[in-house]
Amino acid sequence: MEDNFTIGRRTIAQDAMEREKLFIKTYNQEDVPAHNHDFFELVYVTGGTTCHTLRGSSGPLGRGNYFIVDYGSKHSYAQSKDLTLINCLFLPEMIDDSLSGCHSFGSLLHVCLLRYYKLHSEKNPANRIFFDSGGRILDILSVMQKELEEKSVGYQEVLKNRLLEIIIITMRNIVDQSLQNAKSEITRQMIEYIHCHYREHGLLTAYCKTHHYSLPYASRKFKQETGYTVGGYTQKIRVEKSCELLASGPLAISEVAEAVGYADIKTFDTLFRKMIHKSPREYRKSSVL
Repeated sequence: MEDNFTIGRRTIAQDAMEREKLFIKTYNQEDVPAHNHDFFELVYVTGGTTCHTLRGSSGPLGRGNYFIVDYGSKHSYAQSKDLTLINCLFLPEMIDDSLSGCHSFGSLLHVCLLRYYKLHSEKNPANRIFFDSGGRILDILSVMQKELEEKSVGYQEVLKNRLLEIIIITMRNIVDQSLQNAKSEITRQMIEYIHCHYREHGLLTAYCKTHHYSLPYASRKFKQETGYTVGGYTQKIRVEKSCELLASGPLAISEVAEAVGYADIKTFDTLFRKMIHKSPREYRKSSVL
C-alpha cells in the first residue's frame, strides 16, 4: 500500500493536470510499492540510485536514466538511495484535444506530429529504460519546468512542443537502435547505399556488382542483421521520405510518388496504405494540426 504522503502528492498532481493537462516537478523519491496511473508519466533520474521494476522487469537506475510509463503499467522503486527525479505527468490532451480518452502510448504515437512513426509501430518507447547520454532530455525538461512556473504567454504551446520533442528524440533513438545490429561492413555499406539510392531500382544487384558480393550472400546477411529484406527496407525508406514530402511540401501526390521512386501511382498508393493504414491524401490532410 502507498503511504499518505505519496497519495497526497498524486492528488496534487492530478488536480494540476486537470487545469494544465501536464504537471512537472522535481522530487526526492523514496521507495514506492507497485502502482499504476490514469495518465502518462515521464520519469527522469537526476541523482542517486534505485532498483526499479516496470511491468515485472527489474533493474538498477541512476542519473541520466529516463522512461515513459503507459496508462495502467505498474512500476515501483526499491532500495532507493539519495534518489532524485523529475516527474512529468501528462494527459493525452496535452498533445491534442482530439486525443481525449486515448489510453495507449502506442496509439498516441500514430497521431499528430508522430504519424511518421507508424512505420515503427513495434518500437513503442513506453515501458522501456533509456539513457540521456548528451543531457538533451534533461535540458528540455528544465525548460518545461521554467515555462510551467512562469506561465508566460504561449507557455502551453511551448510545453506541448517540448514534450513532442522528447518523444521524437526517444523514438529516433529506438529506430536507430533497430539497425545497430548491423555488425558487418557489408550490411552497414548496404544501409548507407540504400539511403543514398532509394529512388533507384535494382539496388541489391547494383550494390553487389559494384562491391563484388554474391546476391544470395548479401541478401541473407542483410536480413540476418537488420530483420528486413533489402526490398522491404528500401520500401520503408521510400515511404518515410514520402511522408516527409506529403506533410511539408506542395508537391502533388503523383509527384511525391515519382520523387521517391514510384512511376506507377497505384503501386505507391497500395504500398502507402499497407504501411500507414491510410491513403497518401488522407495522410496529408491529417498531418495538418
